[in-house]
Amino acid sequence: MAGSSGEALAGSATTFKTMSQNIIAASSSFQSLISTVCWIGGAGLGVAGIFKLKQHVDNPGQTAMKDGLIRIAAGGGLLAFPFIQSAMQGSISNGNLNKVNASSLSIDSVSVFT
Repeated sequence: MAGSSGEALAGSATTFKTMSQNIIAASSSFQSLISTVCWIGGAGLGVAGIFKLKQHVDNPGQTAMKDGLIRIAAGGGLLAFPFIQSAMQGSISNGNLNKVNASSLSIDSVSVFT
């Protein structure tokens, strides 16, 4: 009985490791997805902000200037996010982005799953 539970435990550990590696491999392009969403959202908010400022210039009593400025500021924040993310990754890896490997959850050859 004890031998069978040890074999079951070893089998589940291998399965968990395989599952975690599959999840990491599937989400390795998640950073690219976030950056793309930020670029598109930032550009969209920037254009919307410009149009809101144009509406304010055409009719100042109807449209407040803050609406356009808030959209432009939010768009700028989204456009800056990929650069901030890259700077944060560089700061934890001493400036070398090749040391940070999200697909194997390792920094400088220290892996979590090995």
